[in-house]
Amino acid sequence: MTDSPGDLPENEGQAAGREFDPTTMAMMPSEVVTKLVLLRHGEVEDFGKRVVRGQLDAPLSEVGHGQHERLVDWLSKHEAAPDMLYTSDLSRCADLAARLEVTWGRAATVTKLLREQSLGRWQGRTWQEISAEDGPLVTAYWDDYACTVPPGGESLMQMGERVNTWLQGTLQKHPGKSITISTHIGVIRALLCELLQVPRDQALRFAPAVASTTEILISDAGPVITRLGERPWLWKD
Repeated sequence: MTDSPGDLPENEGQAAGREFDPTTMAMMPSEVVTKLVLLRHGEVEDFGKRVVRGQLDAPLSEVGHGQHERLVDWLSKHEAAPDMLYTSDLSRCADLAARLEVTWGRAATVTKLLREQSLGRWQGRTWQEISAEDGPLVTAYWDDYACTVPPGGESLMQMGERVNTWLQGTLQKHPGKSITISTHIGVIRALLCELLQVPRDQALRFAPAVASTTEILISDAGPVITRLGERPWLWKD
């Protein structure tokens, strides 16, 4: 007999029930499952102006601070404290991690390796300004955004290598642990491409919202996404 909706644990849906019976566990390729939670920072100032920020230390807007407050409140009620908490050193991510440190009693490890893609001399300017001044370079960039290096910056491929080298080392050090990361949309895209074996020139197909949470369970059988760019703090129930 199948479970009725009323039999499911509170706040769970199709992904409910991560505990298996002993017979099923014996048939599985691995009992070690690492939980990876990717948090995208909240809205920054002038969010709607299409400013290229990259590795600029852009401050959160008032809305962004409120988003962090609501996201942390939701996490405190629905997520146990992770074994490891990491954050980009840029303030828009560090703010979220600092709030989680207080909530979970876990010290965050700060690293530059989790920074957004560097867009070099384009940072701090709007795409309209950049296109007017560096038109051919912008065209070349969008023709092959994965491999093209912006002036003084790094390509998406280079950023992906940086981030994924960090990821593999972290997974090797903490197998079977829960790991939460406060970071940027580019980093989340790079990690999803790596884990799901999606070509990096398809990275823009992933668009997790600001102040969102993405959860991936990783075992020898491969990764399973249980949340992708969700903002559950917006849900009424």
